Amino acid sequence: MNDLTKTIAAVSTPRGKGGIAVIRLSGPDALRVADAMFRPASGKELSQYPPRAAVFGTILDSSDSPCDEGIAVCFAAPRSFTGEDTAEFSCHGGPAVTEAVYVSALAHGACAAGPGEFTRRAFVHGRLSLTEAEAVGALIDADTKERLSLSLGAVRGNVSREIEKISDSLLSVMTALYAAIDYPEEDVGDEGEREIGNVLKTALSDVERLLATYKTGRAVANGVKTVLCGAPNAGKSSLFNRITGEDAAIVTEIAGTTRDVLRETVSFGGVTLRLSDTAGMRRTDNVIEKIGVDRAAAEIADAELILALFDGSRPLSEEDRELIRLLGENGQGSAGGAKIAVLTKSDAGLVLTEDELASVDAVCSMRVSVSAKNGEIGKLADAIASLYESGSVDLKNDAVIWDARHRQALEHSRASLSAAVRAIEAGDPIDCVCTLAEEAMAALSETDGRGVEEKIVAEIFSRFCVGK
Repeated sequence: MNDLTKTIAAVSTPRGKGGIAVIRLSGPDALRVADAMFRPASGKELSQYPPRAAVFGTILDSSDSPCDEGIAVCFAAPRSFTGEDTAEFSCHGGPAVTEAVYVSALAHGACAAGPGEFTRRAFVHGRLSLTEAEAVGALIDADTKERLSLSLGAVRGNVSREIEKISDSLLSVMTALYAAIDYPEEDVGDEGEREIGNVLKTALSDVERLLATYKTGRAVANGVKTVLCGAPNAGKSSLFNRITGEDAAIVTEIAGTTRDVLRETVSFGGVTLRLSDTAGMRRTDNVIEKIGVDRAAAEIADAELILALFDGSRPLSEEDRELIRLLGENGQGSAGGAKIAVLTKSDAGLVLTEDELASVDAVCSMRVSVSAKNGEIGKLADAIASLYESGSVDLKNDAVIWDARHRQALEHSRASLSAAVRAIEAGDPIDCVCTLAEEAMAALSETDGRGVEEKIVAEIFSRFCVGK
């Protein structure tokens, strides 16, 4: 539903039993509908109370009979989340009473809200940029402290403010360029061209700095598809349990215990790992174990990050060398997977020779030693943090992008700004520089929704839950 003339209603808390439930209304008739379905305990009308006052009273059902006692709060436009008149009812959180209050709102004139419609209205009324609205969805879905910090920073406008700052600088440049085009007799001169060039270079630098955060932002928001692989008894399951903090994988001295792929999503190294523990890589006549080995090979080929485990307390085995060969043939993997060699069982001492270490290093970009037994896995966390540069970014306070749409728009802006800088340095006509600056600014506007297509906006809000 996109008709802003209609008043919408939805249950904004999860369905099921709970201490309270919240039913939200927004739109031109929100306050009238709220007045009709609520009787304050004071005997006054709800509309007689000032905005944002928490009022206790009786909530009426669709037939105007009491169905619960609760709290009503009204917000007058434009000082509400959506920018419209809004009302919220807090009732007891049982399924029947929640449904009764919601149905009452519909019976008294509201319409059922669609997914993300409250946030969409906030975007339409200028209460949120599209980037901030997307961050609201990410905030709701956040399941790690890093994801929470990333989305909270974006909700607070870190990215929007940075984009606005760059756009404002380009607007000042375009004003000068328009003047030079309209009044050619008023030449901007060498000094003016240098100033314009400097502003364009600064904008280009700012866009490039924002683009550089994508690697970290994406690794936090979307997670990194990560596979633990190695020979049987290399310590994969033990490390998997240490990283996840759970005894999810069976650990025994018997080789080939893990035969299927175990998956967990976990925060580690300042990013989110979509972690898979795989079967030990070896040739086997056991049909079930062979299926597990084949699945492990498929996971390696599809991984973004490969943690290749080698038991550092014994010489390389035939299975280890087979894994090295497989990693070498795999290159960077179909998903561009980086490879970290993890030497396990460091508590037992390192016996691998320099030649053996060299063969491992030849197929892996980094090498660390760990002891899952003693919980010494900090070096691995540090290696992953350095790989995704999570230590150099303050997720809560820095402008960090995480979405492919943001990246694409910024890449377009960077290309136009680079061309504009080259054009002004080459002494190309001012109207050419102006056109390129306009393209850069238009691309920037796509990140916060000013220049984005309606179908993209609709797709973004369709991912939200009903009630948000």
